[in-house]
Amino acid sequence: MIKSKGISDMINDGTGYILEGKERGDYVFEPPFEAPQKGTSVIKGNEVVMLTSNNYLDLSTHPEIIEAEKKALEKYGTGTCGARLHNGTTILHTQLEERCAEFFQTEAAVITSAGYLANLAAISAVAAGDEAMIITDQLNHMSIVDGNALSGAKIRIFSHNDVNKLRYILERNQDCLKKLIVVEGVYSMEGDLAPLDKVAELAEEFGVSILVDEAHSMGFIGKNGRGAAELFGVEDKIHMRMTTFSKSLANVGGCIATDKKTALYIKHHAHPYIFNASMPPAIVAGVLKAFDVMEKEQYRVEKLWENTIRFRSGLIEMGFDTMGSTSPIVPIYIGDDQKNMSVTKELLHEGVYIATAIFPAVPQNESRLRATITASLNEQQIDYALGKIEKIGKKYNII
Repeated sequence: MIKSKGISDMINDGTGYILEGKERGDYVFEPPFEAPQKGTSVIKGNEVVMLTSNNYLDLSTHPEIIEAEKKALEKYGTGTCGARLHNGTTILHTQLEERCAEFFQTEAAVITSAGYLANLAAISAVAAGDEAMIITDQLNHMSIVDGNALSGAKIRIFSHNDVNKLRYILERNQDCLKKLIVVEGVYSMEGDLAPLDKVAELAEEFGVSILVDEAHSMGFIGKNGRGAAELFGVEDKIHMRMTTFSKSLANVGGCIATDKKTALYIKHHAHPYIFNASMPPAIVAGVLKAFDVMEKEQYRVEKLWENTIRFRSGLIEMGFDTMGSTSPIVPIYIGDDQKNMSVTKELLHEGVYIATAIFPAVPQNESRLRATITASLNEQQIDYALGKIEKIGKKYNII
């Protein structure tokens, strides 16, 4: 008789060093924060400078947003306990979809309970079936990768930001009539921008639709903060714009801004929308207020860019490889996964929290520290962190 194996005995993911690191005490993931995440936070009773947080515009503790959520909590309760198509829609949900469409200057928008679900819903519904083709950047976010897989479409991958390879794929697949190009406005692990002007030109030439993930560009890129598509002046050439509420708007949830027909189609064909509980009304109220605050308090955008330039310039002067970043996402290339985890742990002991990005978040042996600079930081905190990064970078022969 063959004896069945337990699930844990069948796991072989090629990342045994993570388990080994946990056993050695080098595990650097899921640190338990004990305070709000601003320029600093607290981990296990120790104050740390926050170099990794998507609270780009420092809105997570804004009193107006907190008050808006309190009022909605008292009025609507903790949640709708249902999916959007049935009992999961309040007037606040409708108002937020209208607000997103107004912001992105589209006909309509679909909001989801997470940014991850927004990509999953849009891609899996709009590009469904083996008669469709998705043409995707090599370094797209995992939510896009998973949306591609869920769609059942043919997948073609082009090298990161390589418009020549993109053209090559489009030229050789003109017989496929249902095609979708998917790129990120700002790439979440590299911090660089997609060349949307050139991508849009190719899409127009070959009659292909585009989805742009603006998760890490919405709020502070483009004249009005509408993201990379606005920066490149191609908003009218983008079929779907995705963003998340968990970054610049300091909450949770996501949306797809598009035309009315596509929005309605997503709502009735996308499983991540149809079968998922809706955003709690209090959270929706907070996102609505965050839109108002973001547009009113523009000094936050200026502070974000000042901090970003100060931090990245300091790293480059020391000799670190920031991988061509041009955004508040500033990677510090390490390479070796184990070394990366050790560096992260030592920085934490020195009072600096910065996330480590290893496989599968990035390709194997291309690990990096991943800073996301925010408007919450002040000059003293940035300079303190730079000093500690330089010290430990020299210790590990990174610089």
